[in-house]
Order: sequence, then C-alpha cells, then structure tokens
Amino acid sequence: MQPYPIWNAGMYPQYQTSQPYSERLYQPQNNFQQMTPYNQAPVQVPTQPQTNQFLPGQMVDSIESVKAKDVNMSGAPVFYPKTDGSEIYRKQLQADGRSQIFVYRLVNTEGQAPSEPNQQVDIVGLFNQLRTDVCTEISEIKKLLPTQTEAPQQQQKGGNQK
Repeated sequence: MQPYPIWNAGMYPQYQTSQPYSERLYQPQNNFQQMTPYNQAPVQVPTQPQTNQFLPGQMVDSIESVKAKDVNMSGAPVFYPKTDGSEIYRKQLQADGRSQIFVYRLVNTEGQAPSEPNQQVDIVGLFNQLRTDVCTEISEIKKLLPTQTEAPQQQQKGGNQK
C-alpha cells in the first residue's frame, strides 16, 4: 500500500510565465497570474497596445497667435490653451469652408456674488450732482475766509496834491 497518492503533474494549476518588467509596464492588465482549470491548456488573451491619447494643439500667448495658425483641414478641432491658464481657444474648420475660433474662459463660481444686470447710467444726472457738490464745497470755503468791509485807502506817492 502506498501511504501517499501519486499526483499527476497535469492536475496542478498551471501559471503563465512571468513577463519582464518592461512588458508589464506597458500592459498593466497582465500584472497578475491567471489560474487555468485542471487539464486545460492556458488561454492567451490578446492585448491591445496602449496608445497615447492627446488633444492636438499648443500653448499660445494671445488670440492673435491662434489666428496666425493654420486650421486642420480634416475638420478636427485644435486646442490652444493660453499660457496663463485663463482661456482655451478652439480652432476648427466649418462645413462652409471657413475657420472659426471658439473661446473658453475660466469662471470662478465659488467666490463670486451673483452679478447684477448692467444698469443704465444717467450721465447728465451725474454731472448735475457733481456740479452741485462742487458749488457747495466752494461756498463752504468762502464762509471760512474773512470778508473785507472797507475798501483800502489809496495813498499818494510824492506829496500833497489837491
């Protein structure tokens, strides 16, 4: 009698061979080893190489730089972020053959109070108010100055003449 059963090598789970570090770097989904069921060959899972996804464009200083750039003739939009981060320009070829520039501006919604609609300013009323304020200030200054009641006497130079 045998004290221990003899195991077939095919009954143990089979593991994939480990990949070199450089291959694992670009294929993070293969960083773990998969177990296969008993008596079955391991299955190779096809992987797609990762592609770098990016938006076409470059940093610019002003909208004049964007106007000078060529438009993409395929119709795909090209993005131009401003170097200070306040605006992003999108230049795109339209269906009618013209290029169009869209401007996206940064808006800070946290610290802003709701802005009131633009109110009409009465320029004439403001000038009248300014004139009355200036006149009252001048009259207050005049009150502070001493007034002269007598006209000064004219003195003759040279001798008595009558």
